[in-house]
Amino acid sequence: MEGLNEPTSIVNGSDREEGHVPSETTPLLQKRASDVTGKIISTNITLLIAGLNDAALGVLIPYIRPTYGISLFQVSQIYLVNCAGCLTASFSNIHVCSRIGTGGTLVLGAVIQTCGFALMFWNPPFALFIAAFFFSGMGSAYQDAQANTFTTTVDNAHRWLGILHGVYGVGTIISPIVANVIASQTPVWHHFYLVMLGLGLLNLCLLMWTFRDGLFKPNKRNASGTAGSELKATLSHRAVWILSGFFFLYVGAEVTVGGWMVQFIVSVRNGDPKEVGYIASGFWTGFTLGRVVLADITHYFGERRMVFVYLAVAVTMQLLFWLVPNIIVIAIAVFLLGFVIGPFYPIGLYVLTQVVPEDLRIGALGLTASLGQAGAAAFPFMTGAIASQAGVQVMQPIMLGLLIGIGLFWASVPRQQAISL
Repeated sequence: MEGLNEPTSIVNGSDREEGHVPSETTPLLQKRASDVTGKIISTNITLLIAGLNDAALGVLIPYIRPTYGISLFQVSQIYLVNCAGCLTASFSNIHVCSRIGTGGTLVLGAVIQTCGFALMFWNPPFALFIAAFFFSGMGSAYQDAQANTFTTTVDNAHRWLGILHGVYGVGTIISPIVANVIASQTPVWHHFYLVMLGLGLLNLCLLMWTFRDGLFKPNKRNASGTAGSELKATLSHRAVWILSGFFFLYVGAEVTVGGWMVQFIVSVRNGDPKEVGYIASGFWTGFTLGRVVLADITHYFGERRMVFVYLAVAVTMQLLFWLVPNIIVIAIAVFLLGFVIGPFYPIGLYVLTQVVPEDLRIGALGLTASLGQAGAAAFPFMTGAIASQAGVQVMQPIMLGLLIGIGLFWASVPRQQAISL
């Protein structure tokens, strides 16, 4: 049985006591993947479902609007409500986790997320439909924070983070295809969320099973009594805020291009919604391949250097997407754009573990991951709100600005020596 609350001095795989199987509740312990295979599988499925959910809305927007008779601004309110759920999770994550542990927080997030899906699938009134995104956003943010935190404790974390977010990418590849088929071939586009409800229930069951030992118990003795001070210390750390800004802009850029590219191609480039929906899958395919293929390459040449290389390529591809009115060129450009920006999230998480003190890493990982989810909602909302007045072509300068902002935050990340205690 896995140890739950006992103190330990083990800090890496080579110092492991024979026969000892670590728990997710000893967060600084580096675990062998073979010891926690079930948890790796369940957290990967959690991110798969997050990817399925995040990539679907962009394809469904052209069908949601006529169903409810709403404007682009009203559609963008979905992202605003989702952002509110993510922010709620961002600042409550440390307190929740300190009371019910990593597994408990994952399960709570799955319950909240599934409640959101249950409100979406039956074509409810629009007010209730968008309210459901508060729950899906909050639940997803809790799970995202804890899945990332857990994965950083597995040996060769940079590789496992690449796989974790590669699986997220697989979800983003599948989702536009499934959503496009349901929406274009049937009159019931909202049944996509019936599929999500079934997967949400499966996710909940898997998390409850794999994290069953010590479920709903604190990670550390008396952890709940230190949550307030841990949150305060985390919020006062400069590197945490810099990396939070990096994640906020990056995930915002990722979901903005994934969410609005179809509407851009339909409205500005006169594409057919039934055909160009698959270009979104091309973006997410590149995104996924980049996270897997570039993980070890990035680690070998250095995370700091390679992010700037990838950004230079990303800006070039974004300009091609913006300025060249050719569907084939657009499809290639967005594929390569996804390929080079895909690794940013796991790279950022890995660097965070190198520049933030060990006693703050759990809170920092949870906060930055949750704020990344907030960015995934905030910038698509802003894009939609502006587009409702100026047209969906505003997505392009917004995306370029986000890529530049990502580079500025990355340039500001302190090196490990500068923050070591």
